[in-house]
Amino acid sequence: MKYSTIIFDLDGTLLDTSEGIMAGASYTANKMGLLDLSTEQQKSFIGPPVMDSFIRECGFTVNQARQAVEIYRQRYKEKGLYEAKHYNQVKELLITLKKEEYKTGVATLKRDDFAKSILKHFELSNYLDCIKGIDDQDIHSKSDIIKMCLKELNEEDLSNVVLIGDSIYDAMGADQVGIDFIAVTYGYGYKDKQEADKVRNVLVAENVIDIINYLI
Repeated sequence: MKYSTIIFDLDGTLLDTSEGIMAGASYTANKMGLLDLSTEQQKSFIGPPVMDSFIRECGFTVNQARQAVEIYRQRYKEKGLYEAKHYNQVKELLITLKKEEYKTGVATLKRDDFAKSILKHFELSNYLDCIKGIDDQDIHSKSDIIKMCLKELNEEDLSNVVLIGDSIYDAMGADQVGIDFIAVTYGYGYKDKQEADKVRNVLVAENVIDIINYLI
């Protein structure tokens, strides 16, 4: 075993949640009095903290962005959570890791209760030992959330840990904590191997089978 503890990002890594996130971003912009966001603007909401995205893409002040986040999360809670789907072989990967007695967790910039609800709805939570997301105040960084996962998993040897994710936020979080990183290109952040190789990684996975072959 290369590692004993595997931590996953959620959006763009375990689940394709793009439909709910993009629809929610556009809905919120309309509610806040803006015209429809472009497809590229909607896509930019996938991965980063949602408050940062509203400031960046809509030009909102911090107070306006907080209001937008409330609107977005209400819509996401009611509908957006379920506008998602598994990536191919994800469930098989988690079942295999559980069978092989790896410790597994999720560290996401999605709100904590939303992360737990969506993973339960899509029948993945039973294969995960720990699920951690941000709080209502959006104060936690990716590295903070990874550390919370490691604490709950009782993992102190960082050489035993790898984070799997699809974005620069995941790569930065892994680097700040001091753990290895597997970049995936089937999500939203990295478009190809060349782009993913701009950050420190031990593997660039084009699909879930690449992850299985590397870990097992």
